[in-house]
Amino acid sequence: MFKKLRDLLSTAEDENSINIEGIFAALLVRAAKIDHEYTKQEKLEIESVIKNEFKVSDTEASKLRILGEQIEETTTDTVQLTREIKKEIPFDERKKLAENLWSIILADKFRSDEENSFMRTCVKLIGLSDVDSAMARNTVINRQETN
Repeated sequence: MFKKLRDLLSTAEDENSINIEGIFAALLVRAAKIDHEYTKQEKLEIESVIKNEFKVSDTEASKLRILGEQIEETTTDTVQLTREIKKEIPFDERKKLAENLWSIILADKFRSDEENSFMRTCVKLIGLSDVDSAMARNTVINRQETN
């Protein structure tokens, strides 16, 4: 499955980075779609996160978001994505991932029950605690309030 998707990003040099970047993007897409509304604002937020986390251009961030969408569509559950993330992303960096996920969830300034449930499950699957998640959420809320 990932072989076909990797071909979409032929400019990337390292196949492993494509995997983790695509999986990272797929998890962000899953967070955005969890409330059954995948808005332009959420897509832009995903691209912004990708651009900042992977230090890529706007064009590459857009390609990675699209790759993430394709991976997310073909992935049956969140466990598949988080398993790979736990293997590839060090624990300390997963706290930043929680912030990134909350930035997607809160992009529309509203949290649905589905989004709250997704985040409770997802943070546990990436090896973080509820306290880590709350701290990440508060960081995002504070950042939004100052912007």
